[in-house]
Amino acid sequence: MRVPLGWLGEWIDLPGEEELCERLTLAGLEIEEIVRSGPDLSEIRVGHVLERRQHPNADRLSLCRVDVGGPEPLSIVCGAPNVAGGQKVAVALVGTTLPDGTKLKKSKIRGESSEGMICSARELGLSDDHAGILVLAETAPVGAPLPSVLATGDTILDVEITPNRGDWVSMLGMAREVRALFGGEIRMPKAAPAEGARPAADDVRITIDAPDGCARYLGRVVRGVRVRPSPDWLKQRLEAAGMRSINNVVDATNLVLLELGQPLHAFDLATLRGGQVRVRRASAGEKLESLDGETRSLAASDLVIADAERAIALAGVIGGAETEVREGTTDLLIESAQFDPVSVRRSSRRLQLRSEASYRFERGVDRDGVARAADRCALLVAELAGGTVSRGRVEALGTPLPHTDEIALDPEHPNRLLGTKLGAGEVTALLARVGVAAKPGPGGKLACAVPSWRNDLSIPADLCEEVARIHGYDKIPATLPAAVISPVTQPAQYAFVDRAREALARAGLVELRQFPGLVPSDLDTLRVPPDDPLRRVVRIENPMPGQGTELVTTLLPGLLHAAARNLARQVERVRIFEVGRVFLARPGALPEEPARAAALVIPGAHASLWESQAAQPPFFAAKGIAEAVLAELDQPVVFHAGAAVPWLHPGASGELRRGDTVLCRVGELHPDVAKAYDIPVACAVLELDLDACLRLAPESPQYRDPSPYPAVRRDLAVLLDQSRPAGEVLEAIRKTAGSILASAEIFDRYEGKGVPAGKVSVAFRLVFQRGDRTLQDIEVGKTTERIVAMLGPRFGAELR
Repeated sequence: MRVPLGWLGEWIDLPGEEELCERLTLAGLEIEEIVRSGPDLSEIRVGHVLERRQHPNADRLSLCRVDVGGPEPLSIVCGAPNVAGGQKVAVALVGTTLPDGTKLKKSKIRGESSEGMICSARELGLSDDHAGILVLAETAPVGAPLPSVLATGDTILDVEITPNRGDWVSMLGMAREVRALFGGEIRMPKAAPAEGARPAADDVRITIDAPDGCARYLGRVVRGVRVRPSPDWLKQRLEAAGMRSINNVVDATNLVLLELGQPLHAFDLATLRGGQVRVRRASAGEKLESLDGETRSLAASDLVIADAERAIALAGVIGGAETEVREGTTDLLIESAQFDPVSVRRSSRRLQLRSEASYRFERGVDRDGVARAADRCALLVAELAGGTVSRGRVEALGTPLPHTDEIALDPEHPNRLLGTKLGAGEVTALLARVGVAAKPGPGGKLACAVPSWRNDLSIPADLCEEVARIHGYDKIPATLPAAVISPVTQPAQYAFVDRAREALARAGLVELRQFPGLVPSDLDTLRVPPDDPLRRVVRIENPMPGQGTELVTTLLPGLLHAAARNLARQVERVRIFEVGRVFLARPGALPEEPARAAALVIPGAHASLWESQAAQPPFFAAKGIAEAVLAELDQPVVFHAGAAVPWLHPGASGELRRGDTVLCRVGELHPDVAKAYDIPVACAVLELDLDACLRLAPESPQYRDPSPYPAVRRDLAVLLDQSRPAGEVLEAIRKTAGSILASAEIFDRYEGKGVPAGKVSVAFRLVFQRGDRTLQDIEVGKTTERIVAMLGPRFGAELR
């Protein structure tokens, strides 16, 4: 916003320019540029006439000796009748270019040398006065640039206004800020127009059909105007503020906009069909020819001003061409309203149309300033264009816009935030300077009444900011914050998820962090059934290009895509994992967000030097990782083969359960799914349900002293059906053996020559030991016999 200081000075007394700019900047108003209007007189110097005598060769010329701060006085011939010794004058030195383009040279006038020029106001471009030279104040310092001692043009501040401070975008708002910083009284312009006898209600009817978009709409009628060019003073004032002159009526609306911050619009009353104004939503595809000559297609969300038949303006943004004020206009309807900032911003951005009106409506206008602005404009129009203001206003009300009327503030709140020691009286006085009236309220707090023009004040912290601004940020002492250090405990769920992440990393996997977006086709590629919970997707309102249109319900697709990208770049060994939340939609409620972990293993075709030359099947690698991670999470599990998961290989998959709760599903990727993801090698995946793990109490490890007594080892090799999981047999052996069994493990698996078709030889190593005495052979023998007797009937096992 451009703020001419000469104009602002008519509203309130101003301090010096340098002090004003400094305090405004410290208060949060960023001054981007200081512009000076008028001629550039920086080369003109203050001179002191030491001596004036008659020119020896001319009756109307004087010969002057002038001190301009140089080593020697200058000799200057002057033709002005009012030049005299002792005066302070404006001197143009040799080489100076005057505003009219004349460049001074050393010359001789009637035989006498002249080393400069003593200037008049006209020669300096400051006025038309050419009767004599410009005489300066006696206190003007000799040799100083003329602009430092004389106002040679207006100073204009180009101020950056923050989006929350709509009250600053006017001369009134700037005057309020100057008053808050420096004190003084604001001189408000006249606003009450002289009215005629004809009621304004006889000329127009106003209704609001979209009350959510317009809180207040009123009109003033002025009849019998003459549309003409504006006077020079008005043109210059608008031009200084960055606006161009249109005509006396439109310029009056723009002047009030700059004065009071309230956008206005003038309609040609004769062009309003049906004699009515309606504030409504546009019909989809409705057209409006705007003042800039463009015809725009409107959306159903756009708020428009309409007459009985058509839209005549886009509310808060731009007027329509069909009802604009022209040279032949005689009767006016002056609009003043309070529109919903969100509605104005939406329409302005959709149409890529910014205006002085939308700039202010988007920031919010003073609800109590709507009528004042209309009255002020009607008065100006009557003065500039003639005509008679109809009696009264025509007004309609919609839904009031949100505005906090009172805030309860603890007087110590600013001190806690700022480190100051302001008393309640000082806080009250500082708030009063910005128009916030504070008085004692319940509980020792201040009841702070928020003025109508401050739409940005809603919580106590906002008032603390005002206290800091007006008190002065530069006056806030540098102090260390005083606070009680409270112990911070990490939520159990976060700690558990971190443990799972660290366990997967220790297993040799690399973590991925990916955007939680899901492409809908991924669920089809995984062959997820229609009724599966994974189909309860949450759609993203504004998806990022290439990142999916739904939130993930499973972490597997991201890992599979990453694996395919690595394989395409000739990375053979892929061991990756991801930990995060998935999102499962629930009707009428927020989605579930359970924590999950997923991992993917591709061993690679070539083994490393320290590995076995036989390639390890990826299923066993993934299963081993899952068991190791669950062991670190204190979750004892049992493997159950054959998980019914559509994207896993039915012959190489299973579940790790604790009791009846499935904690992990692991298996090789189904060949059809692997082909769809461009994964041409064997690949295994696992999915951990971290929320299910967290719901189960961890099983604390049990420690016992090593037995000092010898252990007895027995090996059993049995024939089993190939379809029989060896883990089930091992678990049965442990239960049958009882307390003397120290450990049991599988140490060999063989099928081939010597083993019947459909069978497999599995060897178990059993270790027996007691902690209180040496075992006897008969005890070990009976236990071994009991195990063998159990294996036959239960598993169809044959002892080899």
